[in-house]
This record gives sequence, structure tokens and C-alpha cells, in this order.
Amino acid sequence: MSQRPTRRTRSGARHLALFLAHWAGGHTVSNEELFRRIIKQRAEAHQEALEEHRRLVLRAHKKATKLHRIAEEDGGLTPAAKAELKAATKEAERHTAALRALGEFEVPNLDPGQVRHRRRRIAAARCAVLAAPAAGITAATVAGAWWTGPTAAVLGVLTSWARGPQAFDLTARPVPADLIAETPMVLAVPGAAPAPVVAPVAAAAVGLPSVPPMPAPAPAPAAAGATAPVPAGAAPAAAGTAVEGGQDLVLALSKALGACRVIPRGTQVTLLAPPEVTAERWTAVVRLPDDTGATVDHVVAARKNLGGELGLDRARLHVEQVAGADDKTLRVSGFTTDPFAQPRLCTAEMLGGVDVWEQGIPVAFDAFGRLLYLRLRDVSILLGGSSRSGKGAVLRLIIAGCLLDPRVRLHLADGKHPGQHRWKGLTDSYIYDPDKRAKQLAKRLEALVAEMGERAGRLAAVGVESLAERPDLVGTEGLTLEVVVVDEVSAFTLDVKYGKRITKALIDLAARGLAFGIVLILATQLSTAGVLDRLVTSNVVWRWCMYATGADESNTILGKGMAGRGYSAHLLDPEQRGSGLLLAEGRISTVRSLWLDGADMMAVQDMVRALRAKPTTPTPAPVPVQAPVPAPAPAAVAAPEADWSVLDRWLEQAAPPVPGPAAVPAGAVQRLRALDVIRQAGPDGIKRAALADAVGVPATTVGGWLKEWTSQGVIEALGSPPHTRYAATDGRQ
Repeated sequence: MSQRPTRRTRSGARHLALFLAHWAGGHTVSNEELFRRIIKQRAEAHQEALEEHRRLVLRAHKKATKLHRIAEEDGGLTPAAKAELKAATKEAERHTAALRALGEFEVPNLDPGQVRHRRRRIAAARCAVLAAPAAGITAATVAGAWWTGPTAAVLGVLTSWARGPQAFDLTARPVPADLIAETPMVLAVPGAAPAPVVAPVAAAAVGLPSVPPMPAPAPAPAAAGATAPVPAGAAPAAAGTAVEGGQDLVLALSKALGACRVIPRGTQVTLLAPPEVTAERWTAVVRLPDDTGATVDHVVAARKNLGGELGLDRARLHVEQVAGADDKTLRVSGFTTDPFAQPRLCTAEMLGGVDVWEQGIPVAFDAFGRLLYLRLRDVSILLGGSSRSGKGAVLRLIIAGCLLDPRVRLHLADGKHPGQHRWKGLTDSYIYDPDKRAKQLAKRLEALVAEMGERAGRLAAVGVESLAERPDLVGTEGLTLEVVVVDEVSAFTLDVKYGKRITKALIDLAARGLAFGIVLILATQLSTAGVLDRLVTSNVVWRWCMYATGADESNTILGKGMAGRGYSAHLLDPEQRGSGLLLAEGRISTVRSLWLDGADMMAVQDMVRALRAKPTTPTPAPVPVQAPVPAPAPAAVAAPEADWSVLDRWLEQAAPPVPGPAAVPAGAVQRLRALDVIRQAGPDGIKRAALADAVGVPATTVGGWLKEWTSQGVIEALGSPPHTRYAATDGRQ
């Protein structure tokens, strides 16, 4: 009986030793599992490298984009900012090259030695785990806990006896299915579909600025009955009908916005109303997806690239925010032809009976052909653009509309005369003389500033603060609309003598004038930002910018940062005079001014003359009187002749008796020569400066001589009247 427990204990100890050796040697892990672990580790390292390079690329591009926006807003960069932009660009290129080099992760062909090396690392770790208890028992025994060794031996014997003759299954553990699912590229699941191949890293996936595709050539103008250009994939509909659903159009817009990096790829816009497709255009009201950070401004900034994706050019793609909606709701329209290609006339009938306060003056039309009316109720205008961009056409319409309203008193200051000369004699005041215009405008503006106090008193007497509260008072005594039109402001504000006075008056009128019915219409050629003070431009309600040569000039009118948001007048067609960007009521629209000229212009002028003609009283018939007898003409009196003998005697007396250096006083020769020149000049006289040049002495010396000779009567002998100043001969020119 005693031998059976001993054999059982020995058998169990042998099985335990074999299992521990098998486990400690790392043989419980199969070669497939080791291969999977190596590949997974490398795939994770590859993914971490990709994410790190993506993060660095995005950071570099964000910095470069910020610097580019600053350059557009400010018209350039400082040297330090240029260096930062160059460094950010190089960093983006370096990390982009790294991303392309990393590319798609590929499963490597591992050497068997790498698998053995991984198994040895596992074995070393497990042996360390087994050695830890033995080292602990030894340390405890040495420390004085003598019972730890016998206790461990007893536990080992009991464990061996408990195991007995049952052997362990010394095999490799199979790879679990969940681990296989985590690494589908390494081991295929039996019966499963092939693992998807990871696509190479694209530039757009890491936020790189992709090169916009080449825009499709603009189609020829549509003939009668032709359909409007519809984005690729969108099914055209009959003219005047709405597309049911419009899913194809949604997909086309979403794909184009994703390609322009306005919204993430794979996301879609939401169609809020059935799209309209006519022979001239297609229109869709959509909403950008949430949680993307995209707004209408982002779409406007990417309009050029967006048009290329949709097969349109910038002029034929129109984007605007829907009135009353949030910043994600917009209306996108594509046109067959440029909606501003053809000018539109303003006829005399359109201006007949105009009401500048309620109805407004027709001044422009938008991309959909809708007329834009300018109401002078609490509105002042800043109009800018390069030379020959169409500012004069807008001013012509505003002036005509104001003159056709009898409640308006128009003051026109023409800084580039004869720009608005056709209105001379029709306005209440017309300032144009280059020598006097700055002084005259300063006085006119200062008079209007002083008049604001009187107008404030009249309004306070009826219990209101501004004319907008009592429209019925417009045009009454003391409350007429005073409209000041200044064409080319720089000719006045940059005047050396009166520029500061004009600027100060403009600041006062811009800040308080609208409440009292004093309206400013200012036009400039965008020369510099110093033409108008910021206190003037910040109080202007309407800002209208025609074609400008650069983003900085456009920002001068529309405001700082507008070019960075995609609103810049330098992107307009310079051949379309009158086209511009209008900032009104917090929204920016692309418009083109109407055109008033020719017969309509003459008709409007006749209407103004008839409206503003002052009544005249009939002239009474003249009373016949006897014609007076003409008096006999007086006898002609001969003009007195100059007595030249006086001068001859004076010259003889002034001549030295004995010629010689010692006998001639200092300067006597020059004095004699000066007298001779005066004598030759005769009664017309000679200027002091010319006399000084003739005798070769300073003008101050000649002045002293003339003063002396005047008192001695020599100048009078020349036929000139005596003069209290010594420069009597100067006034003879």
C-alpha cells in the first residue's frame, strides 16, 4: 500500500515537470499565433505612424491656410510670416511624402528566425515567472522563516499526488476566432469572404489640398428650348417642372462639396425643397450636414472649385444663404450663361414718380433678374472700385432718383470734373472747381453739421428721435432730405488745407446724420485705406464694391477679412462694368447696376427741369419814357507824356566826375545799369526779380534802390504813380 502513493506521487511530479517545461519554453503558443502577433504589432505601428503624419500635415496646412488668409486680408505678409509660411509648406510636403511612402500596409514575409526569437522572448518571461516563487522561498528561509521551505515541499508533494498518473496534453493552443477577426489580413476565417484590402492613403484623407480638376469647357449658349446645365448624374426635367426627389442632384452636389473639402467625403447634403430645372438654370435649396463645421461661407470660398466639379465656371454658379435660415441652409443655382453678361437699361418710366424714402430708386439687378431698390431711409452708401468699373453709372441713377423726388435737396461734389457735369444747374449745389472745391465742400458739410442741431430740435418738439419714426415729416419745412453725393472722395479728404475739416464733418454726418435725414453717398477709387477715416466707413450702411485690382482693395470697401471668406471683387469680370459685390443688411450679393443713358437720360433731365422749375411772376409792360438826349462827347484829352529829362538830369548828377576805381562808390555801376534798364522798360515797368537778374545783384538790394528812387521821384518820372512800397515797378506786369 505504501508503494502505490509513492508511485502516484512520482508520476504526478513527472507530469507536472513536463508541463512546466513545456509552458516555460513557450511551446503552448503556435507558430501561427506568433506570426499573428508580429503582424498585428507591425500593423499597429504602421497605423500609429500614419496618424502621426496626418496630424502633423493637418497642423502644417492649418497654419499655412491661416497665413494665406492673412495675406489676402492684409495684402501681404511680413518677412517673419513669410518665413513661417515657407516652413509650414515644407513641413507639409515632408509629411505628405512620408504618408505616400508608408502607403498601404502589406503583410511581410517573415523569416522563421523572427518567430523563434519571439518564442524565446516568451520563454524568458515565463521562466522568470517560475523562478520568482523559488527565489521568494529562499529569501524567506535565509531571513529566518525556516518553515517556508518545508511548507513548499509539502505543497509540492500534495500537488503531485493529486495529479497522479494523468498526463497533460502538451499541444499548442489554437488561435481564438475573436483574435482572428481582429487581424483578418493575417489568418483567414474558414468559410469567410476574403479580407478587404486597405486602400492606399489618399491626399484628401489626410487633409491635403488636392489640385482642383480641370474645369469642363463652358458650353455654348443654349438655343431656344435647350435645357439648363445639370450636374453630372442628375436627370434633367421638363422646363418649369420640379424634379421629384432630386436624389441624383443631391449626390452630385454632395460629391462636389466633398471633393472641395467643404464636407467630409461620404456625407450628403439634405434637400429641403424639390429642385427646379428650367431652360435657363437649375436651383436647389439644400442644408449642409451637421457635425461637419461647414457653413455657407465655406461653400462661397470654394465656389470656383465647386463650379469646376459641377462642370460650370465661377460666373455661372450662384450660391447664397436662404433669407431667415441658419448658416447651413443655402440656395445653389447653375446657369446656362452668365446672368450678368448683358447690361440692363433703366428707362425714364422706371424713374417716374420715384419715392426715395418708401419705394426706393432702382439701381441694380441680381443673378435672378430681380430689381434692387435703394431706399434712403436710414441708408448711406460707400461705393468703390477701380477706374472705369461702373461707379459713375450707379451715381447717375442715384442722382436722377433724388432729383425726381421734390423732398430731396441734392448737393453734388464732383471730384473728377467733368464726371457728373450733366447735372450742373439741376442740383441745389454743384461743387467742381479744382481751386475752390475743397473749401466749398468743407463749408457745405459744416453747415449741414450745424443744421443737425436745428433738426434735432424740430424732431424733439414732436416727440421723436429720427425721421424714420415719422415718415410724414419727410420733406416738411426744415426736414427735407439732404443728400450729399461726393464723387471721388480722395480729391477732397486728401486736400492739404481743407482735408481734415472735410473728414471731421463727414465723421459727424455719418454718425448722426441719418436720423435727421442727411444722407451720404461716397465714391472712391480704392487708392488707399487712408482716403476715408474708419469712423466714416464703420457707419456706412451699404457697401458696394465694383471690380478691384486686388483683395486688399476689395477689403477697403467690404471690410477686413471679406476676401478670406470668398467675397472679393478682384474675382469679378473687369469687362462687365457695373458688376459688383453689395454688402447690405448683413448679406453680400452679386449684382450689376442698371444703365441710364441716351434718350432716357435726356428724358430724365427734362423731367427734373419740369419738376424743379421755379415759378416766375409775369413781367409788367414797360412804361414808355422819352429817350434822353445824349450829351456831347467830351473832347479827347491827350495822355500825359513822361518827362524823361528828369531822369537824364538825375543820371548826369549820379555819374562820377572823374572815372576811376577810387572815384566810383561801391555798387554805383550796378545802380546806373539798373536805372538804364528801368528807362528802357518804359511805362510798363519791370519786375524786381527781373531787374536783379539784369544787373547781377540780389533782389533785396534792388528793393532798397527802388524804395529810395520812389521817394526821390525817379519812378514817377517813368510815368508810374508814386507807390508807398518800394516795389512800385513790380505791379506793372
